[in-house]
Amino acid sequence: MSPAPKPIDPKQPDPERAGGDAQVDIRVDLAGCSDKATLLARLAAALQFPDWFGHNWDALSDCLTDLSWLPARRYRIELAQPQALRTAAPETLDTALEILGEAAEFWADEGVIFEFALSETPPADDRPAPDAPADPR
Repeated sequence: MSPAPKPIDPKQPDPERAGGDAQVDIRVDLAGCSDKATLLARLAAALQFPDWFGHNWDALSDCLTDLSWLPARRYRIELAQPQALRTAAPETLDTALEILGEAAEFWADEGVIFEFALSETPPADDRPAPDAPADPR
């Protein structure tokens, strides 16, 4: 007789979700992004959304709470340089952040870490070195 299966603890990581402690770090460059369509396109490209992604808020939520094509135990999404979007379409940025927050809650219930953050600074390779001479232009 085999032993009874152990109950599954939803707060414990699912070992079948991803090998070991797989982590996905994604930087979504929002420089110059000023509308919903561009935001969704950049998120879709950065997160490698499948072809069925519908480029609307519901589809964003569906993809963020699936991610079966990008399995990991931890996700970290950086929305870099959101200034243009915040200025041109603040409600679009707010909605995206709300959906990301809902996805984080969903994944927490699954025992998966899902973090996101806004970053105002350009990527390191776009910034001048601290000792670089000033641009003469």
